[in-house]
Amino acid sequence: MRPLYPGQEALVARTEQALNKLLPPEARAQAIIGKAELAAAMTNQSLGSVPCFEVDARCGDPIDAFVSALGFDRVVLVQGGQDDTGYKFKVASYESKVGKPAPATSANIDLDRAFLGALAKVVPVTATLELTSTPTGATVYVDDVKVGITPVSAQVLPGERVVRFDLKLHEPHDEVVAVPIRGKLSLDKSLDKVAARIALSASPAGTEIFIDGVAAGKDRVDRGIAPGDHVVRFVAEGHKAFEQTISVKAGQQFTLEKALESIAPKNDRVTVLITDDKGNVKPVTVDGQTGTIAVPRPTDEQRIRGWKSYAQVSFAYAGFTGNQFLARRFEDGGGPTGRTTTFASPSPGLMGISAEFGTGGEYVGVSIFGFTWLTNMDRLDMWVGYARDGQGCEPVSGGCGPTRINSGTLHVGNVQLIQPQFRIGVWKFLFTLQAGAEFRFGWLNEFEPAVYRDGFLAIDLLLAARLSVRYYIVEGFYAHVQGHYAQSLWSLGAPATDENGRNFEFPSTKSSTAGLNLGVGYAF
Repeated sequence: MRPLYPGQEALVARTEQALNKLLPPEARAQAIIGKAELAAAMTNQSLGSVPCFEVDARCGDPIDAFVSALGFDRVVLVQGGQDDTGYKFKVASYESKVGKPAPATSANIDLDRAFLGALAKVVPVTATLELTSTPTGATVYVDDVKVGITPVSAQVLPGERVVRFDLKLHEPHDEVVAVPIRGKLSLDKSLDKVAARIALSASPAGTEIFIDGVAAGKDRVDRGIAPGDHVVRFVAEGHKAFEQTISVKAGQQFTLEKALESIAPKNDRVTVLITDDKGNVKPVTVDGQTGTIAVPRPTDEQRIRGWKSYAQVSFAYAGFTGNQFLARRFEDGGGPTGRTTTFASPSPGLMGISAEFGTGGEYVGVSIFGFTWLTNMDRLDMWVGYARDGQGCEPVSGGCGPTRINSGTLHVGNVQLIQPQFRIGVWKFLFTLQAGAEFRFGWLNEFEPAVYRDGFLAIDLLLAARLSVRYYIVEGFYAHVQGHYAQSLWSLGAPATDENGRNFEFPSTKSSTAGLNLGVGYAF
């Protein structure tokens, strides 16, 4: 044996002493324990008499022959140490007939249990307990673990073990026994019958138990008692005392278990930690009172305001509130290029999808990113003008391009970034208002036959506002409706000429859209 950690040589002697106590005499006579006994046993051994070490009798692995020649059936190497968590042992068992070591480890706050826990994994050490009682039928516990009903035979680890016999209407019996390694121990107990029996248990640990005003023990009392009325009282510091009058009948076993109620110091303020539905831990200070402190469940408004971030998708609809929309052409050659000016048909409605993500605080947040894609679902006709004060035209197919597009297709994308948001929760509803700049890009094409085959590009800077109402269905999942309005501040391609050739300074204030989104989202 040797220490697992430096400076713990004293633990080696303690381990050897523990093993000496556990080995029965016949087994101890055949064992060598420790360096001193090993050195004495090898005093008269000659290296030349050991097979495989002679010049003419060498072999590949001399260890098996060496161990057998020394008279050892098994060699056990032990390392033991102690740290803040308790005792730790590493054990390796080597048998020459097996030819390889068997390692094991164990840890426990008790030295004997830690050592035997490792040793039992590689060396047969268990012992047999033969347990009987008069009368039979008693429940037997070994170290508080039930092993059976008497008569019973149980396999246990060696060492000091607490054996308990428990039989209804009989006095329980506890006994500490020393179980040897690979030994056999018989225990027969005669249990005294009682007129009645009482079993009392109380918590927290250290609770004093009184029976008829006399201290009977702490935490648990199990004993015989005279039939009749008795007063039991449980007392523990910092807890409300419990007292009860019980009636025990002859031939009856009375059982009572009680957890005492904690008492908060009166007139003091106590800080407790509560965890909300989102897992956030918050300190709450309340007035000290007798009994349990009840922490109210968060209201719907508190839970809704507690969800900071969100992500949502929706069906989107929008329409132009004016009759003007500016998009321009890009052609080589330096000639005049066409611009769309006004709708020749009623302003079309646009339909598509939208997605948005945001975060923030309880009342103020921010919409970090949003994107909307729309296309027209109504007929779209537009007038086309040019860029040179009514002179010239865009050359298309050997002539001038037409001044009107019929049955066009418009695709529009809106991007919103970092828009401030104000929030207020009422019951299961959350109202939000946000505003900020948005970027719009679009592409307008004609149906066949198309003269302007490359289409028209629209780029706008918008000022937008959005008002949303969410209804939380379950946890963070919600349905929402959102109204939005966007006003153009700047458009690519202005000025232009109108369909009559007159100079057309594009009035961006008339290029605005309004719409509605319907969808679902999740807050977290």
